[in-house]
Amino acid sequence: MKERALTAIDICSGPGGVTTGYKAAGIRVLAAVDTDAAARATYAANHPEVKLLADDLSKLDPPALLRLTGLEPGDLDILTACVPCQTFSSLARRVRKRDPRNKLVLRIACFVEALKPRAVVVENVPQLRSDRRFRLLLCRLRRDGYGVWFDVVDAADFGVPQRRRRLVLIAIRGERDEDVPRLSVCNPKLKGFLRHRTVRDVLRLVRRRARRDPLAQPRTNYPPQVAKRIASIPMNGGSRTSLAEDLQLPCHSRIKRRGAGSSYGRMKYEDVAPTLTTRCVTPACGRFLHPQANRAITLREAACFQTFPLGYVFKGGTMAVQSQIGNAVPPRLSRAIAVIVSDALSRRSARSDGCEAPTA
Repeated sequence: MKERALTAIDICSGPGGVTTGYKAAGIRVLAAVDTDAAARATYAANHPEVKLLADDLSKLDPPALLRLTGLEPGDLDILTACVPCQTFSSLARRVRKRDPRNKLVLRIACFVEALKPRAVVVENVPQLRSDRRFRLLLCRLRRDGYGVWFDVVDAADFGVPQRRRRLVLIAIRGERDEDVPRLSVCNPKLKGFLRHRTVRDVLRLVRRRARRDPLAQPRTNYPPQVAKRIASIPMNGGSRTSLAEDLQLPCHSRIKRRGAGSSYGRMKYEDVAPTLTTRCVTPACGRFLHPQANRAITLREAACFQTFPLGYVFKGGTMAVQSQIGNAVPPRLSRAIAVIVSDALSRRSARSDGCEAPTA
């Protein structure tokens, strides 16, 4: 008898990075929630079968998701909640305490209590780990009978061609903490995800297969001074520190924050890309210049660094699309999470049925 597909709900779905990875792992995503109109348009274009809500998570009644999907409490297999991360980012320290999005972390617990999913997945920036709201979320999950594992991982370790450190939490109902699966390169279920992919791999892929793609067209209309600055950056990993004094930006001499030197930096062919941000095709905002060509990476290249499929449709203008890409969960990372969570749930079902779990 064919085993039924696991089900999931994707909260704060953005353009669909988690859903894309889950579907690739054979999981049926029933519903998604996001407030950003452009991200919802992108999501709907790529996942038309999923019921998509525009509700504010802080106001959405959790039982409404049960009514929408026809589920009863305890029926859902996986609830994924990747709430907005900017408020916890190291770049947002001044506004973090008063940002209303802070409350969304604990809002996750309300949905868990109402839906009673078999598993919960949370992905966010590493800084959330030290926030008191995260600690409170852990307490509520354990109180509700979930075993919990969490750690900071680098997406590059799982075949994402990008250096992207993220906090990942996995909770399984009815398990002890020590029995919850780890997202680790040592997990035998993830052997197929460990191939190292580089900037060269992505650029070659886009060049060969996306020539007529509007999102793959490079920008050519830089202001003269910006174009001159880009052309003066050394190839394959060069940075703005090599620029002549007349090409340096006055603001850069005043910036002391670590990482500011990546502005107007070039990627390296044999390395992974840097962490993509919501300004990932803007030269002044990071190491987002092509290793050799005198331009920033294109939107399609950025999407591929996040491991979205080549044909993935994005809606909105350049600013909206680069924001969606920078905020997204890499589909390959979410697929790796889905693989180990699916295996854990299958094994738990086998134990509950009095059967011996199948060997890997």
